[in-house]
Formats: sequence, structure tokens, C-alpha cells
Amino acid sequence: MKQKRFVLFLMIEAAVLGIFCLLRIEVSGFFTTIVAFPFEQAGIGLRALSLSGKAGNAAAIFLYLLFSLSPCAYYILLVKKGKENKIDSLLIILSILLFIVNYYMINPGLFRVNVPGGGKMLLGSVFYSAFFGYVVLRVLRMYASADEVRLQKGLLLLLCFMNLVFVYVICWQELGKLLSSIMEIKSANSLFDMEAEYLSMASQLMPTYLFLVIRFLVDALPYVFDIVIVFLAMRVLEELACDRYSDQAVAAVKKLAGFCVRALAVTVASGMLFNILQLLFGGLLYQVDVTIAIPVSSVIFVLVVLLMARYIQEDQKLKQDNDLFI
Repeated sequence: MKQKRFVLFLMIEAAVLGIFCLLRIEVSGFFTTIVAFPFEQAGIGLRALSLSGKAGNAAAIFLYLLFSLSPCAYYILLVKKGKENKIDSLLIILSILLFIVNYYMINPGLFRVNVPGGGKMLLGSVFYSAFFGYVVLRVLRMYASADEVRLQKGLLLLLCFMNLVFVYVICWQELGKLLSSIMEIKSANSLFDMEAEYLSMASQLMPTYLFLVIRFLVDALPYVFDIVIVFLAMRVLEELACDRYSDQAVAAVKKLAGFCVRALAVTVASGMLFNILQLLFGGLLYQVDVTIAIPVSSVIFVLVVLLMARYIQEDQKLKQDNDLFI
């Protein structure tokens, strides 16, 4: 049941990211980059509220302070409960960063960088780098002296987070790359004003659009496999937690290892096939993207999983031999 709920949550995340990705194209001034969310939207709303009148300005200042002081409020809550440590003092720095980020999101004209549109991306990236740095340090401190059961729970949470990241890569980065490529080709095609000439050029661009979609699928395929691998790894952890010597645990590890091998083979083959198709139909394409991928890290991961499967099988045999001897 919990896994079904998590799958539903991933589907909701994918839908939300897909909508945001489309809004980034259609409403570029409101959704510039994912790292500026939700500061950019909050800044636009607070600025509009502040300009609405005296009452609106007072409400905007109150919300600005409330939003920016939220990490400090959480730190005070930890202190009252006696659960704070030295790492939690970084929450104060996060509050200071929020004051700066929110202020310039409300007044973007006051923050200027030489890169066009890079101001909001820089502000959001600085805050999120500090925020995730705090989270990582907090997690390391939490699990540094944890027992086996707690470590397994922590690993399950980390696997869940990895799936969230994989969905983000598919539905934001890869989908955004696809939409951006289509928009670039359409903008180049907009130079043709005559209807007949425009329709002729649009029909010539259809193979390019088709290959852009295929490239999106090829690039997204490894992350789809990664999501499945994470769920299989979660199943392995559950079986190992129940009984590491059971047939179910061995079967779960074998299933994980077998899927990893097949997924890597399909990923490599799909990349090779896509490059060959581009070679065959290169004369019809207005954009070509040939990628030479050497999945060294994926091969290492597969070998580690296979080795783990062998170790668990050997442990089970030793356990059965010891039981028979006793």
C-alpha cells in the first residue's frame, strides 16, 4: 500500500513538473527556472500585494518576514524540544539567505548580473545549495551512530528521494530540452510568411520533430530504468530486513541484478540505434545530436549488484549447511 501511494506521489510530481515546464515556455516571466520556485512566484505576488495600497503593503511586509524567518522558527522549536545540535545553527544562515533572496525576488531590478535572466537562477541556486547542504549534514549526523534497522530506514528514504530526482530529470530537464529544441526550430520556421511556403517547410520539419521526440525517449529511458531499479532495491531491503538468508531475499536480489543487466543492455542499444537512425536519415534532419556514451558508472553499479547477489547466495548456502550440521 505504501509503495502504491509513493507511485501515485511520483505521478503527481511528474504532472506538476510537466505543467511547470510548459508554463516556463508559455509564461516565461512567471516561471523562469525551477531553482527560482517558489521564491520567484512569491516575489511577484508580494510585489503586487505591496503596490495595492497601505493595507496590502503591510500584509506584504508581514508575509515577507514570516516566510524569511521560517528556518529560525524551526530552529527555536528544536531548541525548545532539546533536539538541536551544532549543525542546526545553519538554519539561521538560511533565514539570512531567505531575507536576501526574497527581497531581490520582490525587487528583481535591484539585482543585476551580466548573464541575461541569470539573476533569479543565481539567487535560487545559492539558497538551495545551502539548504541541501544543511539537509545532508543533518542526515549524516543523524545516522552516524544509528543501528542496522535505522540505517535501513534511512537508506529507504534516500532511495525514495532518488526516485523524486529521477522524475524531476525526466519531466523537467529532458522535457524542457525537448520543448526548447522544438521552439528553436519553430522560431526559425517563422521566417516563412507565405502560407504555401510555410506549410511546405513545416512538412519538411516533421522528421526533425519526430527525431527530437525519439531523442527525448532515448535520453529519458535510463532514468525510467533507474526508477524501477530503485523500487526493486527497496524490495531487496525489505526482504533482507525480514530474513537475509531467506529464499525471498535471494530471489529479490537476483531479480534486481537481472533487471540491471537488461536495463543497461537496452540503454546502450537504444543509444546506438538512435545514432544509426540519424546517420540513415541525416539528409532529412535540420538538427542532429550524436552522443557517444560510455556508461562506466552504470557498468560498475551492475557489477556491484551482481557481486552482492553472489555474496547473498553464498551466505544462504553457508547458513543452510550450518543448520544441517547442527
